[in-house]
Amino acid sequence: MRRLVLLGFGLLVSTLPAAAQPALNPNLSFSAPAASPVQQQIQENYRTQLLQQQRDLLRQDPSGLSREQIDIQHQLSIYNSAPRG
Repeated sequence: MRRLVLLGFGLLVSTLPAAAQPALNPNLSFSAPAASPVQQQIQENYRTQLLQQQRDLLRQDPSGLSREQIDIQHQLSIYNSAPRG
């Protein structure tokens, strides 16, 4: 059931115009571990949104070289290298 909900959300996001899709959040820091379970969930949700946006952009431009795609990859790299709390 959870997978179906996530799939439905992904389809919904992919049909939205680019301006309405999740944007990079410069105020959200991935470099520090989450201080609480809520903050950890917020970081995981943001990471999931970034991954979905990355997949959508790669479908539009498979080269992956647009400025927005590079920014998303940078944010994901920071997140993946950060220690988990």
